[in-house]
Amino acid sequence: MSLAQQLSQLRPLMVPAEIEALIGPEETKRALDTFGGFQRTTGVSVDFSHAEGVIDSIFYSAMSNFPRDVAVCGVQIGMTVDALRKALPDLRLADGQTGKPNEHGFIRYQSEPAALHARIDVSIKNGEVYSFGLYRADIAEVRERRQRQEAERRAETNRKRELANKWKSVENTNEMLLSWAEHCSPWNEYTPQRFVRFARWLMAASDPDVWHIVATSWNWDYSHAPLLWIIRQEKCDIATALEIFFLADPTYYFRWAKDRSSVPPRNLEMFDFLAELRQRLARGFYQRSEIAFDGETHMFYVNRGQETAEDRVLAQSFFPLKAGQKIPGRDLKDSEDDKFGECRAMLATVN
Repeated sequence: MSLAQQLSQLRPLMVPAEIEALIGPEETKRALDTFGGFQRTTGVSVDFSHAEGVIDSIFYSAMSNFPRDVAVCGVQIGMTVDALRKALPDLRLADGQTGKPNEHGFIRYQSEPAALHARIDVSIKNGEVYSFGLYRADIAEVRERRQRQEAERRAETNRKRELANKWKSVENTNEMLLSWAEHCSPWNEYTPQRFVRFARWLMAASDPDVWHIVATSWNWDYSHAPLLWIIRQEKCDIATALEIFFLADPTYYFRWAKDRSSVPPRNLEMFDFLAELRQRLARGFYQRSEIAFDGETHMFYVNRGQETAEDRVLAQSFFPLKAGQKIPGRDLKDSEDDKFGECRAMLATVN
């Protein structure tokens, strides 16, 4: 039996095991793989519902050279309308059809043979069958249900997105952090409870040294809410604020230093985060300075990356005054101080 003859026996609602028993594992994989180009080589397209695990429809086309001598439920490519009526006694014009060719030269017919438990749609061109498809009998209801489910899924996704972004409009710093934590839903198996525990611990942590370890170890993929909380604390060390500034990739954002309106929407949030940091540093918001900071090295790499004098001037105007300074103090990098044990343990639960 040829492959075309095997494919002619496919029916709506068949499951993978039935398809494989009919055409074999290799052809089954091609048939169910939407990127496999199955129709281009066989003239057959299988619309398989992976969610339900069944065939929704099978489409046979002359365009892709499905053989004219292979019949599917009595229908063949190239047969006349009279022959088609004999093969499908209940054949009728499809809904909305007048019997006259449309702008592409097609007239569509439908048939619902009782023994088949499926609908057959046939396209006629120049008086002959050009293509036809077999559809599960409940395809209309299924599509409506899936559309409803998709609409519900999108609504739920939008609702979650709104909740996940709600923290960005909360003015109270502690409430902002908790709002972020309660709706943080990363791609991994982590639940919001982990982030709530972390947020409550961070709010209770009164040691700016601990905040520094958090800031320099934080996974930005979970958003910058904890860092925003830290830079809004008056006891935040200047070195911590500056480290956060450089971790936010200011070398990408300085180009818009003089024109916020030109910042792409997807970059505006981080641009404003850097702007808030710059403003707090400029007005002397941070008075604590006990942690070491090597601004000279940071700015060396920043300046080395600027190709033109104009860029260098623009960068200098964007970076805070202290960003290029070497600030003396304690070096907390790789510190083995026991007080950081709990901090690193808490970070390990969310990072």
